[in-house]
Amino acid sequence: MPSSFADNIESMATEIRSQARQLKVDTFLSFTYTADVVNRYLDIQLTKLPASRTGFNVLHNLILHGGTMTPTLISKRVFRSKHAVTRIIDTLEKQGLVKREPIGEDRRTRKVRITRKGLELVKRAGTEGRERVSHEVLNPLSLEQIEELNSLLKQIRRYMLSRIPGS
Repeated sequence: MPSSFADNIESMATEIRSQARQLKVDTFLSFTYTADVVNRYLDIQLTKLPASRTGFNVLHNLILHGGTMTPTLISKRVFRSKHAVTRIIDTLEKQGLVKREPIGEDRRTRKVRITRKGLELVKRAGTEGRERVSHEVLNPLSLEQIEELNSLLKQIRRYMLSRIPGS
């Protein structure tokens, strides 16, 4: 005789609670939940500025890559679809933070260049915001814990990037 829906739900809930007690699963869930909370906090802080978190990510990547990148490369670096990156670049361009330029004779191929206004925004927001936000987020940790966390996050990031095709 088939078990009831409630029995199935309770069985699944018991299995999920059991998995959550495993150290790796519990740590991973805590890590992802913490990332969601920190990202939400950043979104709230960035509402005071003209660019979104992804917009700032685009601007930072442009700076790190000499000021100019193709939209395809930006898409790969910020882990967003080409369509989403196009919308973000449209917004940044309207704000005067980036400029699209043709590459050679082919008008279909374009590059994106950060403008002086974009550089000034990143500098201003970076100087004021990064220190304040990083202090706020990492405030509960000691200097030694912050150093260890930084090392562990770099290790996880390098490993995960090696697992993503095309990264």
